[in-house]
Amino acid sequence: MGLFYKYIKGEEIIVKIKTKRDIGFWKYQLFGILSLFMKDENDYLIITDKRILFFVKDKVKANHIYQDFSKIKINTKSDLLSFQNENKELQEISLSEFQLEYEDYQYLKHKLN
Repeated sequence: MGLFYKYIKGEEIIVKIKTKRDIGFWKYQLFGILSLFMKDENDYLIITDKRILFFVKDKVKANHIYQDFSKIKINTKSDLLSFQNENKELQEISLSEFQLEYEDYQYLKHKLN
């Protein structure tokens, strides 16, 4: 998590979701078995009081400063997180790469609504 703190230093974390990135056994049968013994990678969605950060495979996919937390919305059908940036322009981030589970969607909906 040390990598993320340089982005959010001095900011309050409001939402933090951590998911495991793995290889599906049935999709990649041999790699599925090997993935049980390999290092687990995690993806993170972090919303602070100032920005939205989205990390996939330890790389920053999104680092956006937003205007108003109350205007951040999630569309669970299209996996889009929408918000207003500092110029009050509507922006969207696709969370389809982020492999959210049902509990993650419920947590996001609870925090954002």
